[in-house]
Parts: sequence; structure tokens; C-alpha cells
Amino acid sequence: MNAKGFLTEGGGVLRLAPTWVPRSFCRPAKRIKLHPDDYFVLGLSRGGIDERWFSSTTHADNGPETAPGEGLSYAVSRDGHRMMLRDIVDELKGELIGEELYQEFGGWPMYSKFFDNLGPLPHHVHHDEAHARLVGAHGKPEMYFFPAQANNYGGEFRSPSSA
Repeated sequence: MNAKGFLTEGGGVLRLAPTWVPRSFCRPAKRIKLHPDDYFVLGLSRGGIDERWFSSTTHADNGPETAPGEGLSYAVSRDGHRMMLRDIVDELKGELIGEELYQEFGGWPMYSKFFDNLGPLPHHVHHDEAHARLVGAHGKPEMYFFPAQANNYGGEFRSPSSA
């Protein structure tokens, strides 16, 4: 099945398979509805799965053991055919994401993810576009939102008033 077939089958909507991403430096809080046996399915050296990425054309950068398709979203047809979202965007271009976005970014410009960390994220930096370009990368603007409806258990986080 080609890219147009995936889009046509869904009536203009792509059906994307879940994209699970492990992080060796974080511990999963086990709130993302993954089967309990699957949180460390890739082994302790890879870390626990604590992120679910949505509509990603970005390969996860998780060190030397990172799998070739890790972090990438796949469209799935009713009969089980799969195609990387990255390839669908490359084939359909502006027809899929709009000409203006495609002309400006040359591809899918963003993705969303659920974090499921037991503790706070470690300190880290995401460079803006200008600084990332100096090392041959793209900038990564990022923000975090933790809605109470999806976070009824705070893990090891503590509010300033409880410290």
C-alpha cells in the first residue's frame, strides 16, 4: 500500500501505531497503560519505557543500542500493512500537512509525547534553531503540561508547600 492508500483508507486520517520510547536515565511511573511486563522489555541497559510519542518523524537518540526505527511513528492499515509516517510525509508533502508548512519546514515539523516519569526529569538543555545548526542539528522548542486529569498520581514529585 502506498501513502495515498493509507490516507484514503482512513478518510483523510492516518491510523498510527503506538510509539514507545525507553530512557535509561528515567524510571517509568507506570501510568501510560502499557502492560506491566513491557516497561523493561528491552532490558535494564536500555531503561524503562516512560514515553509514548505521537506522530513522530524523529528518530530517538538513545545511545549506541538504539534500534533503527526507534521513536518513529508508523501508519497501520486495516489489513496490517505498515508505513513510516516519515515516508508518508515525504511522498505526499503539502497534500498531507499543508503547502505552507511543507514549504517552511520541508517535512513534519513537530510531535507530541506523554512522559511517565516516576521522578523529576534530569536537568537538560534543548538548543534553539541557531545554536543547534552549529552542530548540524535542528532546534527543539519544548514545553511541558501536566493536566491533573491525566496525572492523578504524582510519583516522587513534591509541591513546594509539601517540602
